[in-house]
Amino acid sequence: MHAEASESLKASLKEISKPEKEKELKEFALKVFKWNKTTNLVSKNSTLENIYHHIIDSAHLYPLIENNSYIDVGSGAGFPGLVISILGNEAGCLLEPANKKASFLRHCLAHFGIQKTKVLQKRLEDLEIIKEDVLISRAFAEPKKILSLARMKTGKDQKILLMVSEQQAKQEDKNDWKYTPSAASKILGKKTGFLEINPTKKMII
Repeated sequence: MHAEASESLKASLKEISKPEKEKELKEFALKVFKWNKTTNLVSKNSTLENIYHHIIDSAHLYPLIENNSYIDVGSGAGFPGLVISILGNEAGCLLEPANKKASFLRHCLAHFGIQKTKVLQKRLEDLEIIKEDVLISRAFAEPKKILSLARMKTGKDQKILLMVSEQQAKQEDKNDWKYTPSAASKILGKKTGFLEINPTKKMII
């Protein structure tokens, strides 16, 4: 299984034109796996293969962010924000209130020599305004809950991208969201994608 996950990661990185990042992301996967034994970063029973899948899922968000700055809400173990940073876009802010998770994120940034990405140990509710171009999040909360917290903190030119399953996307109002299936779906064998809110209008909750 580990060999299959490794090949899947290699295929994903080739697809987003980042094959040179394979070694670093494998090293990151090992860090998550080892730290998770004493720190609740991801699900307690997560295998290394599970962690590879989280990385693959996160990596496919990278092309959608391009060179824009981003804030990862509820970054946790670094999915997707830290993966985006490792892939080369360091214009990020990893928002994580939990002390142990924030410590892990800082450790990884230092280990991989990522100097521009910062860790902000706060909750989304505590922020007065979001300055980054894109708000991203994965498995932090239900889409409507995130929007209810973020809609007063972002401007009309900012984008919100949430990583969700296809089933979650079907539950949302398609007039407010644009759903884009992820290329990771065919690699992971499950239907995932991204919900994007129109930056020129706000959802009424």
